[in-house]
Amino acid sequence: MSVEAILSTEQELQVGGNLLSAKTQSNQEKQPSALYFISASNLWERFGYYTTRGILVLYMVKNLLYPHEKAYAIFAAFTALLYLAPLLGGYLADTFLGSKRGVILGGVLLSIGYFLLAIPGMQFFYIALATVIIGNGFFMPNISGVLGHIYEKNDSRREGGFSILYSAINMGAFIPPLISGGIISLFGWHVAFFVAGIGTLLGVLIFYLFIYRHSILPKVKKAYCFFIMAGLVLTIFLIEALVKNAQIANAVLFSLGGLLVLLTLKNSFRFSAHTRNRLLACLLLTAFSILFCVLCEQAAMSLTIYTEYNVDRNWHRWLIPTVSFLALNPFFIIICGPLASKLWIWLDAKKLNPSIPVKFALGTILVGLGFVVLPLGISMQSSAGQINLWWIVLSYFLQSLGELLVYPVGLSMMTELSPKQMVGLMIGVWYFATAIANALAGVASALTVVASGSTEALATSSAYSFVFGVLGWSAIVAGVVLLGFVKPIRRLIEGKNGASVMRMK
Repeated sequence: MSVEAILSTEQELQVGGNLLSAKTQSNQEKQPSALYFISASNLWERFGYYTTRGILVLYMVKNLLYPHEKAYAIFAAFTALLYLAPLLGGYLADTFLGSKRGVILGGVLLSIGYFLLAIPGMQFFYIALATVIIGNGFFMPNISGVLGHIYEKNDSRREGGFSILYSAINMGAFIPPLISGGIISLFGWHVAFFVAGIGTLLGVLIFYLFIYRHSILPKVKKAYCFFIMAGLVLTIFLIEALVKNAQIANAVLFSLGGLLVLLTLKNSFRFSAHTRNRLLACLLLTAFSILFCVLCEQAAMSLTIYTEYNVDRNWHRWLIPTVSFLALNPFFIIICGPLASKLWIWLDAKKLNPSIPVKFALGTILVGLGFVVLPLGISMQSSAGQINLWWIVLSYFLQSLGELLVYPVGLSMMTELSPKQMVGLMIGVWYFATAIANALAGVASALTVVASGSTEALATSSAYSFVFGVLGWSAIVAGVVLLGFVKPIRRLIEGKNGASVMRMK
């Protein structure tokens, strides 16, 4: 499961879990019908995104004939900018357009971006990626906001509603890898992008017919609309330039990230020492999450290319498409997520529920193990330089377990430990950290490329083994180090009172 899906819902899930119900009978009431239409719309939008995400690197390498390092750099810049765009889209929707208009605008822009990708050739490739980035910026932060608004403040159905939305997001991530390979094999790459556009457009249509059309919307001045549209066009061309020049994009990201951390530290001195210590703990855990994200984002980059050339994908008489392996992560999340939730409840009843720093550490160790097993598999590779596909399955399983320990608690940590005056800024820090992780993931993926540029399994195995091993062991060591600092971090959080707030609710 990619980060953006979880980030868009986690804040509301955490808030909903902490609210007391004003009416005890509301537990027995049915969910609002709008929930199911919003969830269906989100499912189809995620369908379009995960269709594109799963095939984009392979498309650049096999259809556009880009060198692997160039494909990694473009994909890293693309996904990094995806995490910055919601800051702009969310602000414009909150200030001028409203959440519902933001969803419609974002969905339309996403569809246009996917349809432009479906046009053969290079003429519209970069402008298509930029349009998708801006579309995501409007859709992602506003769809969960729309759902949040259909519940009253103390409605105990809120948490269940966002759980349904989260399930829809996972289904939207699970389906595309299962069908994308077949579509590409039968009809070609561009038809797969076209299907992504159709799926997203269907989501927009559902939202318009059942939500938007029945809503009373605040009026927007025509002058605002003109300036917003003009600004969007200019922004799309600016982002197009950044996607084309990944090094410049990375420099901008790291510069802005550094400024954001400095701004956070500066603002923290407006509060008490206890609040300042909590913010410092948030920054420390966010820094650890960057390494975690770097490993997880290899799935759509180096791990996809490795699976394409270095994994024996034959299962009985069927050659499994490379993109189908990307269904493993949402599959394991769907299966293991409810079990993990019950486990936390059971452990909490026994007063054994790990704190968030412990979960971060264990999750980082697990994702590290997911990469450490790959060099072990490579050491047992065939004479052709390929490994058994079950090593990849095991890797994704371990990564998914780690994800369940880190992603669902990251943003809630920001909202729970930050003062109200800095919640927005701290959420921005988390988004920036994720964006920087994607940029670094591209750099890490590029290290797997051999000097000759060969894709032969025997020629590339040692490079993959080395990079996967370094990434895996780095994560394990970082996780162990974090375990050693759990008590100091908890002291930063709990202060003199020692009242722990670091439990999963």
